[in-house]
Amino acid sequence: MTAPQGATTALPRPRLILPPAWELFPVTDDNAATARAAFEGAWRSGPRDSIGPFVHELERALAATLDDARGAGGFAAAMPMGIPWQVPVSTAVVLSHVPAEDPQLPPGGEQVQTDAGPARRGIQDVDSSDAGDTESVVLLRAIDYVWRVPGHDAYLVAFASISGLAVPEYAPVTEALTLLVTTMLDALTWPDSEGER
Repeated sequence: MTAPQGATTALPRPRLILPPAWELFPVTDDNAATARAAFEGAWRSGPRDSIGPFVHELERALAATLDDARGAGGFAAAMPMGIPWQVPVSTAVVLSHVPAEDPQLPPGGEQVQTDAGPARRGIQDVDSSDAGDTESVVLLRAIDYVWRVPGHDAYLVAFASISGLAVPEYAPVTEALTLLVTTMLDALTWPDSEGER
């Protein structure tokens, strides 16, 4: 096995099947450029003076999300980018590599079989009842998967957060997003060859 030595670019990047209207963004040193490119087409949806503030806010929010992913060690982030949901609950998935000399999966969670091999999966509800504010977006559920990276001393970690308003009526949306994210991560696969990274 080979150690990552902090250079995750040599490690294989998994393939992730994305639902319609989802995008997989690279996490880089210049996430603002990625955000500008993501919303470049939005400038054609209306007059620049009226659409500009909206587009700039979308760019700022996406860049901030990707910067947060970078701060957490992520190399890619997947999220829905289509028409906003009619309820204020959404999700994002961040992928990262973590050095790991132990050939075993870490403890915790449950062991599950995925298309990429065995993984540890954890699903944790976050108690937001003490927040007392039903108008603020909070973390509702966290989902994490950990795989051994084949042929390397590293783990692949996928972390998904489901955030939204802590309103009981939106609980079915949290459940649906959990099913979607776990289905996506259960179907994650490794590249077929060294050239496919």
